[in-house]
Amino acid sequence: MSDAPALPKGILLPLAFVNFTIGAGAFLVIALLAPLTQSLALSKAQAGWVMGAYALAYAVSSPIVIALTGAWRRRAVILIGLGLFVAASLASAFATSATTLYAARVVVAVGAGMTTPVAAAIAVAISSPETRGSALSFVFVGMTVAQVLGVPGAAFIGYTYGVPAAFIVAAALGALMMIWIAFAVPSDVQFQPQSLATLGRTLLSPRHLVAVLLTVTIATSGYLGMTFMGPLAEYRLGMGRDGVALILGAGGLGAVVGNLLSGRLVDRLGPSGALILFLSGQALVLPALTLIPFNLPVGMALSFIWSLVGWGFTVPQQARLMAIDPATQGVMLALNAAGIYLGSGIGSAMAGAVYQGWGIEATGVVGGAIAALGIAHLFASDWLIRRKG
Repeated sequence: MSDAPALPKGILLPLAFVNFTIGAGAFLVIALLAPLTQSLALSKAQAGWVMGAYALAYAVSSPIVIALTGAWRRRAVILIGLGLFVAASLASAFATSATTLYAARVVVAVGAGMTTPVAAAIAVAISSPETRGSALSFVFVGMTVAQVLGVPGAAFIGYTYGVPAAFIVAAALGALMMIWIAFAVPSDVQFQPQSLATLGRTLLSPRHLVAVLLTVTIATSGYLGMTFMGPLAEYRLGMGRDGVALILGAGGLGAVVGNLLSGRLVDRLGPSGALILFLSGQALVLPALTLIPFNLPVGMALSFIWSLVGWGFTVPQQARLMAIDPATQGVMLALNAAGIYLGSGIGSAMAGAVYQGWGIEATGVVGGAIAALGIAHLFASDWLIRRKG
């Protein structure tokens, strides 16, 4: 019989479902980009900013809000964040213009930015030192499962019942999560308070900042390919609702497999070795995703492989960031989450510009080139970390 401490799944499970809800509510706009573009008469560049507005708002607000609420009870912060998420998801459902939709997505981002890093912090706080890594992976898998079920589910709901229905379902899930968290998460979870001073010191440290910015580089690369995956399948390849949902679903499954595989690769190759492998795969697969004219089976395979290498970076990157300085782990988790959304916002905006200027095929080529630059970024970051040590 194993003497290893058990994970407190009674608390971790609702936290994982919270991440699922936040992930599905954030990324559903990618699945619905084509009907959103039509219903609100958006240009290609404006369509890219639907996700971009959310992502940039998250990136800017999350570290600040986490620092400002750093002394509040963790359960209260999650409940407030989920309340904002619910209200703004409903506002997204009834948006009548690009401006009102962008404003609603900004508020959704603020709520999400209060929720996801605190869920990770609670997972660390309630777990033993021997199980903290497993606890983080357990909670984060909710975000990747959102790619499997949430995004294609949103595509099915949006194409069948209309775009507002998908936003309303996201709001309903958020409300259910509020009830679950209120009952499942203790109000007195112990934690190390963070502050604006901690955030400031972290941002002024070159080794911390360059390490976090690698997350931005990787996410920028991935979202250059992901943002217009639905329109790629619908407009260029003639697929309808079911084809778009299946391709996005295959990508979500690849994200889960990549997340699970990355832990083993970190153990065998180390965090940086695993990152080199994932970045190399992304540099090769992204151009293929947009350049190769594929049917449904090939499209599903490409989407699976892309998401596997594209999402596999999260575990090794988190391992790198948490090892730099244990005293700043809370802030680094918030900055890492912000980096993912900042990169997704930059990538989505760049995708819109590249699509408009050079065509949809070029989005994968540019994304692959940025993934290759990410390897050089990783080498520079590791050099700074070693130099400090």
